[in-house]
Amino acid sequence: MNYVIKIGLLIVAYLLGSIPWGLLLGKMKGIDIREHGSKNIGATNTGRVLGRRYAIYAYLLDMLKGAFIVFLFRFKIIPERFCLISPLIYGLAAALGHTFSVYLKFHGGKAVATGGGVIFGYCPWLLPVGLIVFFLTTYLSKYVSAGSLVAATFALVITIILAIIGYDPFIPEFKYDFYFPLVTAVIYIVIIIRHQANIKRIIHKSEAKVNWYLKKKNRR
Repeated sequence: MNYVIKIGLLIVAYLLGSIPWGLLLGKMKGIDIREHGSKNIGATNTGRVLGRRYAIYAYLLDMLKGAFIVFLFRFKIIPERFCLISPLIYGLAAALGHTFSVYLKFHGGKAVATGGGVIFGYCPWLLPVGLIVFFLTTYLSKYVSAGSLVAATFALVITIILAIIGYDPFIPEFKYDFYFPLVTAVIYIVIIIRHQANIKRIIHKSEAKVNWYLKKKNRR
């Protein structure tokens, strides 16, 4: 019976991850964001098309779907006996759901916000630090994609360090094992693959620079 629950929760994590919040927010405004901007369903294009406020909404919703089940297991709200291997496996399922959404014929976003949610659910202090790295890089480069890639790289390095240390320096009773950097590395690879076109445009200096974060509202 426990295995039925374990697999059932894994499916739930994937289905939650598959919810295309950016697209749904656009639909609520009568706009299909897949037809505008970069045509991506993530928070960046949501902000580009709908305005800064909706970028924040999309980011938070995408982040929460990655964090939800991981958080419930990490803080023992769901008993450990129902966990399959590691809480992070459920976060990985959510991140893959976001990238390969069953609701969008297995298309989707780039897993940055959802991947950040996985980290938040397992190591809450790491996400705010990663966001500082993201915003600083984005501010200096004017590329959201650069901010995402640098922040993802930073997160991977920190998870490796935490796994080597074996415990949380802020909450010593929290123990980390190799699943933390392993799952983070898989999500990182997905992020890199999904940003291949962005990386090429950055190299050739043709990547679109961000400006929606300065706008209170896009009046399309």
